[in-house]
Amino acid sequence: MAAGLVGARPGAVGVSALLALLLLGGCAGGLADGGLLGGLSAAQVPPPSGGVPAMPRLPMDPLAAFAMAHPPGHVGHVEINGVAEQARVLRAYHAASGLECREMLLGSGGGERAQLACGDQLAQPLLRGSGRR
Repeated sequence: MAAGLVGARPGAVGVSALLALLLLGGCAGGLADGGLLGGLSAAQVPPPSGGVPAMPRLPMDPLAAFAMAHPPGHVGHVEINGVAEQARVLRAYHAASGLECREMLLGSGGGERAQLACGDQLAQPLLRGSGRR
């Protein structure tokens, strides 16, 4: 009688253990010769043909170009919609995206408005009145 099994017939445990080993051996053999994963080897995948096409670059916004070209504190004039407006670079910082951003004030007096340039594009200031002092 098998140790630990009360009432088991002699040889019964050996047959079920042998059957389990055969079944598990078949699963392992199926994976080894490519059964479920056949044809998925990285060595058999052809390399990609051609490169990733480059995105066309948009021309830099003139206001963004002004902001990126000058340090904080610089005051100058920028043509916006055919009108020369006063622009003052307030501060420079790096955004969470990794882009360099510059905050500016456009106009003068009570008509000043904040504008933000990040990289070569204009962005919307997140806080209203953040550029006013």
